[in-house]
Amino acid sequence: MGSALIFLNGYYDTRHLGFYRQEIGNAVENRFPIVCADGGIRIFDTLNQRRETPLIPDVLIGDMDSVVQGETKAKQTVQEWVGQTDKDYTDGQLAVDYALQKYGCRHIVIYGGLPRPEEYETDHFLGNLKLMRFGYYCVSGVERYRAEMRDPKQTIHYVLSDIRLTRKNDRLQRVSLISETDKVIVEKSENLRWDLALLQIHPDLTNALRNEFVDGAAWATVRLVDGSSPVYVIHNW
Repeated sequence: MGSALIFLNGYYDTRHLGFYRQEIGNAVENRFPIVCADGGIRIFDTLNQRRETPLIPDVLIGDMDSVVQGETKAKQTVQEWVGQTDKDYTDGQLAVDYALQKYGCRHIVIYGGLPRPEEYETDHFLGNLKLMRFGYYCVSGVERYRAEMRDPKQTIHYVLSDIRLTRKNDRLQRVSLISETDKVIVEKSENLRWDLALLQIHPDLTNALRNEFVDGAAWATVRLVDGSSPVYVIHNW
């Protein structure tokens, strides 16, 4: 029921390599599996430059069309489509499904999910958002499932019932909620500038964007009513 780290073939903010090293280091220490989807392994090449002890992912999975020879090698490479036919699943879906089925993980943490600005990869980003929802679809009925998309200055949470957000620094902390259905209703919120209690987060409205932590608050919470559909909660700082 532990966590799994998924590295996608997307954008990595190389100004903050320490963030990725720390995340991987914590995973290794806690024995969380690290799975790279195809070209997602390239960030390990960057991190391992001038490093005596290289960081090695546990699994590399996908069709390998974005992997360059000579890059960091994973402990295990899975090129089969894990029971799927050609491109029924994307590389990211294969990685998430592998973590869920082979490792039994119920907390998925995704990296490299944002679009590379110079590539205009909006489609990839929207698809990567759905990877968090895809994980829940694969383990339908498991209430303890959690998913996040982490970057150095932002985390996107896929929230089933409630979330507690921790202040990251002394600067402005923004919180936005985005729904994919019209069945998302907030029961209550705490330490947010605009109270969300009993607000319906409608998929066609933007009235739950750009909320903020109350000044000085060390944390903020959002709780959904029983029976609410899940919601994306974006926390950036």
